[in-house]
Amino acid sequence: MRADLDIIQEWIPAGSRVLDLGCGNGELLTWLRDHKQVTGYGLENDPDNIAECVAKGINVIEQAWATSPATASTSWS
Repeated sequence: MRADLDIIQEWIPAGSRVLDLGCGNGELLTWLRDHKQVTGYGLENDPDNIAECVAKGINVIEQAWATSPATASTSWS
C-alpha cells in the first residue's frame, strides 16, 4: 500500500463506513474492506480506475467530485 494510504487507514476504525473522494483504483477501499471490514463507496471520474474498482468489487460512482452539484458553488483553496 502507498505510504499516504497507510497513514490514512490508521485513522479509520474497523467497521466504519467510508466515502473515498477521488478513490483512484480503489486501493484504499479494497484494503479497508479486507482488513478492517469497512464498507463504503468511491467517487472517481477516470474510466480505467473505475474499471479497476469494479473488478475488485468496490462500490464506485462515476463523478468528478470537484464539479458535482454539491460542490460546484463552493470555492476551494
